[in-house]
Amino acid sequence: MAPRKNAKKNTREKDKFTTSKKIVFISYMIGFVLTAVIVLGAFKGFDVSTIGMVTLAAYAEITASNAFYFWKAKKENTMKIALAAVKETPPEQVDDIVKLVNAMGGIV
Repeated sequence: MAPRKNAKKNTREKDKFTTSKKIVFISYMIGFVLTAVIVLGAFKGFDVSTIGMVTLAAYAEITASNAFYFWKAKKENTMKIALAAVKETPPEQVDDIVKLVNAMGGIV
């Protein structure tokens, strides 16, 4: 049995915490912390209306970062699927795949 050459590469790619994942994670953490501050402040009887505006802005930023992250993931997955299909497809069917990828919005 031949040794697997890309076994370490695949595990390294799975463990990789990309910048876009960090942005989404930090956005969620800020939103959760601000929400907890508002809830605790409201129970203690403080006026939390000002920080409520900041929390709403944080949730707007979470929405934007999610939209960016999912758009990026969609484009990366489209490229991966297209490249895998081209590698496994006979040369005479490559033109059909290119037309299909372009119909789905292209790789880029």
